Order: sequence, then C-alpha cells, then structure tokens
Amino acid sequence: MKSTQKQNDAVSPVVGVMLMLVVTIIIAALVSSFAGGLVSDQRTAPVSQLSVGYTANIVDTDKNNSVPDITIKPNNGLVFRLMAGDSFSLKDISVQLKAHDKVLSLDMSDILNKSAAVEEGNKLSIITNSQGNQTYFGIVGGEANPLISVGDSFILLADSCYDNTQDASIAADKKGRYLTWTPEGDKNTFEIMTNDVLEYKIIDQISGKPIQSGTIIIRG
Repeated sequence: MKSTQKQNDAVSPVVGVMLMLVVTIIIAALVSSFAGGLVSDQRTAPVSQLSVGYTANIVDTDKNNSVPDITIKPNNGLVFRLMAGDSFSLKDISVQLKAHDKVLSLDMSDILNKSAAVEEGNKLSIITNSQGNQTYFGIVGGEANPLISVGDSFILLADSCYDNTQDASIAADKKGRYLTWTPEGDKNTFEIMTNDVLEYKIIDQISGKPIQSGTIIIRG
C-alpha cells in the first residue's frame, strides 16, 4: 500500500504540469489568431504621388458685390494629375479643402450644384454617382472613367466664382477674386480668395487614411 501511494503522488504533479501546458498552448493559439485577425483587417491607403494645379478663370460682370455674375463657363477648380504610384478610383476618395476656419469635404455622394455650376461639359467629362447625379469630379481630356491611373488627371470643380474688388461696402482684406463651392442641399458656401493659402487632403475612404495632403495658392 505504501508503494502505491508513492506512485500516485509522483503521477499527480506530472498530470498537473501537462494540463497547464495544454491550457497555455490553447491561450497562445487564441492570442495569435486574434492578433492575426487584427493585422489582416488593417488596410492601407494607395501610395500615390499627385501633382496639384488649378484653373481660375474668374470673370464677373458686376464687381461691386459678392454675387457671381457669370456669362461664360470656365471649368474652374483644382486639377490633380497622378504622376506615380498606385491607381485609385474616384469612388473611393474624398477631397477635403480648408481655408482659415472653413472646411469642406467632397466625395461622390455630393451633388454638383447645377444652379450655380460653371462647368463647360464639352471640354470636361463629369463623373456621375450610382444615382446618376453629377458630382464635383471631372476627367480632363478623357472619358468619364472614375479609375485614375498614372498619367490621368481629374478636376475638383468649383461651383462658381466672383470678383468683388470694386465693392466699397466691404473691408479691404475681403476684396478679391474668389472660387466657390456650394454643394446641393448645403446652405454654406466654401470659398477661397486668390493669393490665399488653400489646404487640401485626399483621403482613401476604404482605409480612412490620407493619400496626399498639401497646400496650394491660387494666383489670379
């Protein structure tokens, strides 16, 4: 009987160690699986290099007010050209504009304000969204294909423009020539005066991360 008791005493610690080892392996496998899932869920934005320019043919028949009085359609706006890197779709991005304390973000869900828009359609292919509405994105010198590859250019159209340089009722620092954006259904107008600093950021909506950001000064 004494010999049997000693053998049982020797087996119990071994079983305990084995059980602890099994539990440790299971926990490690679960942690590894969870961590792997997190890594696989992380998305990265396209790595793309774009040049940034603009069209700012600002015309106004009455320079005594801050109202667009326009007789021609100059296709004003910011012009982006993909110089190198990954292709991307205009359906997957948003473009954020910032000037002083004003911020505007535009994507394919924003409808071009046709009551104020100054685009000349025969010189620009405007992208439509899934509802068939015209957006603020247009293709320069090509078909309305939202896929942007190296060498392609797209424009973020401005709704309108005005020149109030002869308006005696406003402060001198507010007099100038402006590009404006007023998305349909949005009561607020985003505007940028020429020779002022405009910040932009192109954001990949799938990952939520920026593709490119910078500043530009629209001369005119």
